[in-house]
Amino acid sequence: MKNNVKKRMVSFLIVCMMMVGLVACGGESEESGGGESGGSDGDLVIGLDCPMTGVNASFGEQLSYGAQMAVDEINEAGGIDGKMLALDVQDDKSDPKEAATIATKFVADDAVVASLGYYNSSCGLSALPIINEGKLVTIVTGSTPDISEQNKDYGFRTEPSDEQQAVYAADWMVEDGCQKVAVLYESTDYGMGQEQIITEVLKEAGAEVVCSETYILGETKDFTNILTKVKNSGADSVFLAGTYTEGALIVKQMKSLGMDLPAYSSSSMFEVAFLEAAGDAAEGVKVQGVLVPDDPSEVNQQFQQAYKEKFGEDKTAGTFSGHGYAGVKMLAEAIENAGTDPDAMAEYLENTTFDTVYGTVHFNETHDLMFESLKRLVVEDGKFVVVE
Repeated sequence: MKNNVKKRMVSFLIVCMMMVGLVACGGESEESGGGESGGSDGDLVIGLDCPMTGVNASFGEQLSYGAQMAVDEINEAGGIDGKMLALDVQDDKSDPKEAATIATKFVADDAVVASLGYYNSSCGLSALPIINEGKLVTIVTGSTPDISEQNKDYGFRTEPSDEQQAVYAADWMVEDGCQKVAVLYESTDYGMGQEQIITEVLKEAGAEVVCSETYILGETKDFTNILTKVKNSGADSVFLAGTYTEGALIVKQMKSLGMDLPAYSSSSMFEVAFLEAAGDAAEGVKVQGVLVPDDPSEVNQQFQQAYKEKFGEDKTAGTFSGHGYAGVKMLAEAIENAGTDPDAMAEYLENTTFDTVYGTVHFNETHDLMFESLKRLVVEDGKFVVVE
């Protein structure tokens, strides 16, 4: 049972804390995260790990907003069997070590019945062994293919995998006539995974990667040397394997260098923050996503309107808002129908088809969420527009 595992881990943690106290200056230790506490006694707590500070903070905001919106809706409807839901939000700062510490905290807390988050693939990979050992049902949002292997019994993933996204992007690029592609990727599990897969898929499709350059997430600001290599390579297109902060810098600097190459990316650039940071340079950039703000479907439009009413007219629900919202809803449904036993919850998630804000979905044998289809999007007049 999960409680027995937790008790053993709590004992282990107490010993570790005593040891830290002997060596730490002044005998004090600092708790990781600094997020909101887990709620009142008797609440069903869902732990939420996400980057609330640093270069990926906007993704953490989306995850937390979407998750909180779902929690509030469930509580307003009476909770689950009379019990209220609460979020315990922790900031991993996109640091795998912080994510491991937070996962350990969640596993050791008997009030935490499930968790979600781990936006960065490296954070998800760091947390999953702890989650599985502690039998804590968890929904992660990282995209690297390695997560499929590490999900095991209690990990589930809602973000389309790098492989799925890379195949989708490569097919699109080849259809558009791209034959000589430059790949610019961040030096993270996510970036390196995307670079490897997109290179293989493009080669299989008859195209060629003529230039492959890496950069450091949160540190590289000047891409002049990298873009000069791209220019000299004869590339006819660019694939950006990174998040929106560097993506915006790259397309702006491409424009300043007079480089008129079509740019493609995965769902990581499908963010309003990318449009705001890149400005006019974002025009024509092609991305993909599962939750499109302008999707006219009733479910999506109701979600978008409720999101704005709750968090402000300047807020737009992006893909990770959807992951936070859908993640809590799926976990709550599992708890309502199977209880809080982790094996029963995991079995329910494995065998159930869910109606979510991004369509009808289910988890496959490796606990990856299967979507009916990704959507192709292009930036036009400062907005993401669905490519028909």
